[in-house]
Amino acid sequence: MKISLTGTQYSALMDILGPPENVHHMIMDSFLESNKWTLEGDDDDFDDLLALISEEIGEGMCSKKNAQHLMAICKKTDPSSVDWIGC
Repeated sequence: MKISLTGTQYSALMDILGPPENVHHMIMDSFLESNKWTLEGDDDDFDDLLALISEEIGEGMCSKKNAQHLMAICKKTDPSSVDWIGC
């Protein structure tokens, strides 16, 4: 699976401290092309990313601005995730 991110969305991901190893590698191995960052991974990697973002937002560990960018990532990854992210 691949998703394309804006620079601000990528920056919000980079602000997350201590992601699981697979998510860390997915973020660090992303590449910039035509002003967009591309994340690649398998379904488990993206499930872990969604769980991590849910924790970040649900526990208030990120700024409101970053939360908006992280929610946009969730919508790109799995549009139905916005129903449970942050719960």
